[in-house]
Amino acid sequence: MESLQRQFDQDHNLDLAEKDFTVNTVAGAMKSFFSELPDPLVPYNMQIDLVEAHKINDREQKLHALKEVLKKFPKENHEVFKYVISHLNKVSHNNKVNLMTSENLSICFWPTLMRPDFSTMDALTATRTYQTIIELFIQQCPFFFYNRPITEPPGARPSSPSAVASTVPFLTSTPVTSQPSPPQSPPPTPQSPMQPLLPSQLQAEHTL
Repeated sequence: MESLQRQFDQDHNLDLAEKDFTVNTVAGAMKSFFSELPDPLVPYNMQIDLVEAHKINDREQKLHALKEVLKKFPKENHEVFKYVISHLNKVSHNNKVNLMTSENLSICFWPTLMRPDFSTMDALTATRTYQTIIELFIQQCPFFFYNRPITEPPGARPSSPSAVASTVPFLTSTPVTSQPSPPQSPPPTPQSPMQPLLPSQLQAEHTL
């Protein structure tokens, strides 16, 4: 992982397809990148609002409240967060092969994306809430970022035709028969100080 990071420091256009790095190495390097940023990708002041929105009991109202908080993210944070969550949503559609459900992905990534201060009791007691928030972002990625309908929770019976349609991977127009095809990667995000490392890493991690 350190070798990968050094090579990226020297060449941001590094082609990981030509390198002998495992998927775990690329994923670890990406997590390390976010953990070393001066501030977390999900800003601390936004985390407070996200937790408050998550307390809403009604599921639909909760998701709309979370979406309103998401709109307040700084532009760079929003675009990179959209890119990362879209990729994790795509990975979750292959969970029968890679075992990475939205819940498992959220467990792996929420500490890196939110970086709470574990020295405080509030952070320790809110860990499950943080994890569930990231899980909701992954599950409901089409709703949060692509103006698609809210999807039904796993195992629930769809309540409307639109809910059925929204369970189909949101970035593909190919009809789904037995198993949904993973969505295509979203369009490249605007350049930002955090951007150079992401596209190539996520391209390699796509093999998940």
